[in-house]
Amino acid sequence: MAAIDRASYGSTSDGRAVEHYTMRNAAGLSVSFMSYGGTITRIEAPDRCGKLADITLGFPSLGGYENARAPYFGALIGRYANRIGGARFALDGKEYRLAANNGPNSLHGGEREFNAAVWNVEPRPVADAVSAALSHVSPDGDEGYPGMLSVAVTYTLSNANEGDVPPIVEIGRSALPALSL
Repeated sequence: MAAIDRASYGSTSDGRAVEHYTMRNAAGLSVSFMSYGGTITRIEAPDRCGKLADITLGFPSLGGYENARAPYFGALIGRYANRIGGARFALDGKEYRLAANNGPNSLHGGEREFNAAVWNVEPRPVADAVSAALSHVSPDGDEGYPGMLSVAVTYTLSNANEGDVPPIVEIGRSALPALSL
């Protein structure tokens, strides 16, 4: 039977509570993630002999994820997934200046990237699967970006050992999203 478990994963250095979730399907596969960055922290999958093993790269605690500037192990990346040269761009004839966090450039959204946001998580009932909906809102002007950006991602693990992560993005006005899931 598919199930999802929730537990506290501690708090960020600025006091935000972080939850840890583990989705298990009827076949024994499990996927764990935390609300901090929507980060997948562990995938236990069976090998050809049926022995379960963790197949992810990551850190043993929240502090490792919080203190690492890169790599972005298992995290949701945005508001913009890549570098924006000179930490500025033009959209609709207006220049926008962004937070520079990679020398003179803006990398993956600036100083407060999506991988450092605490996402809202709601477990969802799904037939023959286990699922959780994650959501985050980046307000107009966040890190210098124009437009409100509402992002929803659903992690789904089926009893047939299939995963799915369809993103849903809502934009309030001119924005520049480029997400990596």
